[in-house]
Amino acid sequence: MNSKIILGTVQFGMNYGINNSTGQLTEDEVFNILDLVHKSNIHILDTAAAYGNSEKRIGNYNQSRLDKDFKIITKFNLKQGATPLESLENSLQNLKVDQVDTIMFHSFEDFRESSKKNIEKLIEQKGKKYLKLGISLYTNEQVDEICNHKLFEVVQLPFNALDNYNLRGKALEKLKANNIEIHTRSVFLQGLFFMSRNKIPLKLNPLKAYLEQLEIIAKKYRVEKAALALHYALSKTYIDGILIGVDSLNQMENNIKMLASRVPHQAFNEIDNIVVNESYLLNPAVWNH
Repeated sequence: MNSKIILGTVQFGMNYGINNSTGQLTEDEVFNILDLVHKSNIHILDTAAAYGNSEKRIGNYNQSRLDKDFKIITKFNLKQGATPLESLENSLQNLKVDQVDTIMFHSFEDFRESSKKNIEKLIEQKGKKYLKLGISLYTNEQVDEICNHKLFEVVQLPFNALDNYNLRGKALEKLKANNIEIHTRSVFLQGLFFMSRNKIPLKLNPLKAYLEQLEIIAKKYRVEKAALALHYALSKTYIDGILIGVDSLNQMENNIKMLASRVPHQAFNEIDNIVVNESYLLNPAVWNH
């Protein structure tokens, strides 16, 4: 089961997450987390050129732990005028590797604004500097358009106990029907699932009722909320990889413990029936606007 888990590394290079009270991880903490996940059969890392110094820290780890091999997914940073190939080459240098498993456009907009000529130059390097081309998406409409392009082998998009089968099921099934590898993110909705109710920002108050529903399900089946959230995503066989991010080594240890726990399948059926009417609030990009 751990083989489907992908460690998200944005916290390696930035202060990230609505419920993150400890800030950016130190390099020692990063190394300890990577040692632990490798030992726990988690061998895929997801990073990005825009995640502060995350790529460089992974590169430092690669250099110091030659016996521990990770598959690496990274994403272009095209905001400074770099072409996709230039961004990839910079990432390879930061990561201290000759090739990554998957390179992704960081957004649908990044892909749409890239020229055909630059994409063709990138594709010429497939099998040399990267193995698979992917894209990170947000909306189901973007999924529809990407399926029509027949260009991508991997798509990453949100999926969790609130942004659930009701909202995402058809889009995920369409990706699978097009033989596209599916990676999901936001399994804990940036830590919102664990946030004290009195600390939830006023703007997100409409989500409290749905968070309460998750708590009721967790208590009914006597499972931790983290286990419920993780195993809900793992229960969907069409999902190939599930990203989890952590703020500390202790959090990673707890997640590994949760992965080993059992959650009754009836709990997943109840989560499938949660319908979030204010679905726009499930996008963390709008939380600060």
